[in-house]
Amino acid sequence: MNRQVILEKTTAGHRGAVLEEGKVQEWLLDDPDAPLKEGMIISGKIVNVLSSMDAAFIDVGLQKHGYLHKKEHPAHQRWKLNKEGKEPAIAQMLQTGGRILVQVKKEAAGSKGPTLTMLLSIAGSYIIYMPFGGYTAISKKLDDETRDAFREAASSWCAEEEGLIVRTNAGSQEVDVLEKEFYHLRRKYEKMLEKFPAAPGTVFDDQSSAASRVERDFLTDEKTIVKTNDAALASDWKHQGFTRQVEWRRETDLFHKEGMDRELEKTLRPFVWMKNGSSLLIEQTEAMTVIDVNSSKFTGRGGSELAGTSFEVNKTAAAEIARQLRLRNIGGIIIIDFIDMPKDHQRREVLQVLKEAAKNDRTITNVIGFTNLGYVEMTRKQSRKTLEQILMKSCEACGGSGRILREEKLLEDMARTVTALKDIEAVLIEAAPRLYRYVQKQTEISFGDGPAVFLREKEDAGGFLIARTGSIEELQDKGIRLKENN
Repeated sequence: MNRQVILEKTTAGHRGAVLEEGKVQEWLLDDPDAPLKEGMIISGKIVNVLSSMDAAFIDVGLQKHGYLHKKEHPAHQRWKLNKEGKEPAIAQMLQTGGRILVQVKKEAAGSKGPTLTMLLSIAGSYIIYMPFGGYTAISKKLDDETRDAFREAASSWCAEEEGLIVRTNAGSQEVDVLEKEFYHLRRKYEKMLEKFPAAPGTVFDDQSSAASRVERDFLTDEKTIVKTNDAALASDWKHQGFTRQVEWRRETDLFHKEGMDRELEKTLRPFVWMKNGSSLLIEQTEAMTVIDVNSSKFTGRGGSELAGTSFEVNKTAAAEIARQLRLRNIGGIIIIDFIDMPKDHQRREVLQVLKEAAKNDRTITNVIGFTNLGYVEMTRKQSRKTLEQILMKSCEACGGSGRILREEKLLEDMARTVTALKDIEAVLIEAAPRLYRYVQKQTEISFGDGPAVFLREKEDAGGFLIARTGSIEELQDKGIRLKENN
């Protein structure tokens, strides 16, 4: 597969796009507003143990406590694997006031705090080390001979409760490479224990950043090319031996140069046009996501038979839906309203297209099938925030019925736009009232080597726009001058 990753350094961290066969399939975004992200290993303090829920609530340094079910405790994992004696109760395993090391399984979202686990997993490039896993799993995509060799070797590395998962990309590596990584990850865990206990919310390990995910999930694939404008990161990766895969780019506005800004904006729209003229409407709610398939402008190729038209539209939609779920990082329950198809074999084929397309998704996806009402029901594991939750917020004007870009995202886009302006002394920008007020409160604003910036409020502006360019003398009376790092 021809894969390319575009990774741009921004004021808030990094943002990335994963392209497969020239088409964006996944976004990688750092979320500065999420203090605890999926995969982080942190210190927690037990606040409340509820036997009626078989769960405990854990102080992890946030306003909302984390949720820990008893099945996520190592003692329960031992019982599950051995089935010896009676199933342990939550009150036997956890006591109020105790300190524990936990991992974020699902990020906090909406009114819910983070979901936690004590069954830690520490990811490397080729394996995932589990201190309390108790089992060895080898990727089913590897051939039987390789699987057997890795399984035999892993059994000699793991002690007592330890476990590991060998990833698909390990197939091209020798056993000693995996062994070296296994002991490195074990030592990493031992160093965490040396620093434990600590205050609730103390981070012991964090591999959730966009840059870390690129290094872990994509750099080890020799067919993947990573383009980045982060010189330090590119240099570090090349020193690690990824010279062929990493390409450093000079542009500060790399996303714009590669056309990714436009693609990202399209991903945030609920309405999706497909090449054949049909369309999708994607509505995300608290409980589930509903996707409606419409024929729209598509009228078929070979005649006016409605059944044939529906079948063609639904097959195209099934493949696009799998891509959109991955793009938007939509999880939980998903209901799809395909166009009615009278024939069973057509429904089966549409389901098969959906299942095949979902195989490209690294997140666990389960296509259940058609319900009695004719809808397709499926689930996708939700561990991180959706793209909409990261980049958008409820509209103050409409009470939450619509969505708008956050002020910090608008300011980031504005800074990127100004930085890209060359050979210009000054620029006048008109901003929406909410952005105008937000900018005035900021203590640190950077426009790089860009022109001087004058800002004025415009009541009917949706975000911001460049009203005029010129000299400082010409524009100094047109708006307030923004000072960098003031």
